[in-house]
Amino acid sequence: MKMKFVIQNSIKNKLMLGFLIVVALTGVSSIFAGYRIINRGIIEQAYESVRSDLKTAQYIYNNRLFQIEMTLNYIGTLDYMSRAVEARSLSFLQAKFIRLKDWIGADIIIITDSKGKVMLRVNNTGFYGDSALDIQCIRQVVETLKPSYGSGILTRDILAKEGEDIVDKALVKVIPTEMGRHITKDHEDRALVLNAATPMFSDGKMVGIVYGAFIVNNNFEIVDRIKNLVFHSDDVTDYSAGKATIFLDDIRVSTNVVRSDGHRSVGTQVSSKVYESVFDRGEDWVDRAFVVSRWFLAAYTPIYDTNNSIIGILYVGVPQERFDKIKNNTIKYFLFISLITAVCAAVIALYLINRIVKPINEVVYASDVIAGGNYSKKLRVFRESELSHLSEAFNRMIDAIFDRDMRIKETAHNQVAQSEKLASLGRLAAGIAHEINNPLTGVLTYSSMLKDDLAGTEYVDDLNVIIDETLRCRKIVKEVLDFARETRLEKEHADINKVLNGTLAILEKHVNLRKVKLTKIFAENIPGILVDVNQMKQVINNLALNAADAMPDGGELIIETSFIEEENSVLISFKDTGAGISAENLSRIFDPFFTTKEPGKGTGLGLAVIYGIIERHNGRITVHSIQNSGTEFIIKLPVG
Repeated sequence: MKMKFVIQNSIKNKLMLGFLIVVALTGVSSIFAGYRIINRGIIEQAYESVRSDLKTAQYIYNNRLFQIEMTLNYIGTLDYMSRAVEARSLSFLQAKFIRLKDWIGADIIIITDSKGKVMLRVNNTGFYGDSALDIQCIRQVVETLKPSYGSGILTRDILAKEGEDIVDKALVKVIPTEMGRHITKDHEDRALVLNAATPMFSDGKMVGIVYGAFIVNNNFEIVDRIKNLVFHSDDVTDYSAGKATIFLDDIRVSTNVVRSDGHRSVGTQVSSKVYESVFDRGEDWVDRAFVVSRWFLAAYTPIYDTNNSIIGILYVGVPQERFDKIKNNTIKYFLFISLITAVCAAVIALYLINRIVKPINEVVYASDVIAGGNYSKKLRVFRESELSHLSEAFNRMIDAIFDRDMRIKETAHNQVAQSEKLASLGRLAAGIAHEINNPLTGVLTYSSMLKDDLAGTEYVDDLNVIIDETLRCRKIVKEVLDFARETRLEKEHADINKVLNGTLAILEKHVNLRKVKLTKIFAENIPGILVDVNQMKQVINNLALNAADAMPDGGELIIETSFIEEENSVLISFKDTGAGISAENLSRIFDPFFTTKEPGKGTGLGLAVIYGIIERHNGRITVHSIQNSGTEFIIKLPVG
């Protein structure tokens, strides 16, 4: 026997199904959004932590340089040391500086005379008399007579003068690295050093220079101190701990980043992407980075020499998997909370749906009755306040439906009447345009003939104005007829200030403007704009005459232009001191056939035509008005 399970198509089931879908979608959305927020928050916190670690690493790096610099500066202040240098007491100096070299952990100490000629090499006492000016710090002291300190590079030739053990100490085998830039050399024989040089004076005269250098190559003192102080780990093979590296150019010369075999990654390269950002452009770089064999959240900063040239990179980074674990644990907790919340919401929803279903059934029944045309059916008042509001709203709705039906009939009747009115106005406009065009043609014809008869006289210019304006009138009539449909614009590049001046020169003689003070404020930096000049003249003419109509007893019309460079647009403002427009009419002034003028003095198309022209120019026209204080129309047109 087969069992059939049928889900009843009821409101309760639909509400429950809909709620479950909403809960599911909300849950999925919340999980997705939560994942993004958690991921962003943890990563941003991680990057901020790495930035802070980089600053600490810079402090440790610079502190090691500071130890050398302060010690040598102190030696330079000792009179007996200066006298020993002046007297060339080499045995005394050798004994003193051997102890000093061990005490400050320096690899190289050199004493030169005031010209940079070597008097004593502590590592190689038998090699002296040569010039040390190829060492940047010593050369700067000779030139400035002031101490010089910072990071620097010593070439193999300089190192060789100190002895083969110093050469070997600096030598780094280059290991081509995945994602590193292409490199041709097999070994890096230069040394990145923290070095300082200070002058020694006797009786106000510089008698020599003491120079000291700490070789960074293959020396892990600084990077391991950073690892210990910043990341609290002294185990180089601890893959979960943060790492630090010092690069000479793009080669790791000191690092506690280890390869898969557990050895330090000395000789490997930084990725080409990081190199281009830090070394070529001099920018700090904080982001995910592929370091030797795994991904790190890393921070890199340039190392500069005493000439402010980039010679290396300082790096700190934390393995990305550390933050991935934190992120995954947080997301699991978030998922668990979301699941518990969804289950509780479903149980509560089921209870509430049951409470709602019964009143809804009553609403459905009442709706069926009303659908049959019986508007007398009313719902009872429920005990629950929300459902009580529902029943009251439903009963009001019944009354509103009845009233609406009556209004719909009335509105339909009015719309038919308005459509017939608009159609009649359209036919009337066509007839008027035909009647106007006939006399305009006569005026144009006789003006042209009169112009030929009066050629060479003083009346030619006036006749040209008559002809131009007659042509414009004929074009305006056509545009009024074309108001309800798109018309092709005849655009050309024009200076809007010249268009305004030309139009206003004619309008100033108009009888309506005789009592009006016309003020023009035109900006000089207005670029040319692409407009239909004749249509823009129509806009200017209509706005100016409208302003004059608003000031029958006189006033001031201010026409101003300006250029908004940020928006690449031109503004034209028409501001009058007339009667203003009431608030109830302000929102309707651009409606076709709406006018506040007396019957027979306006068709209500003027501002509607202006609005259409500006819209077809991809512009915008706005109006601001205060009754009894004046009105301002502002036109914004794009340049080009």
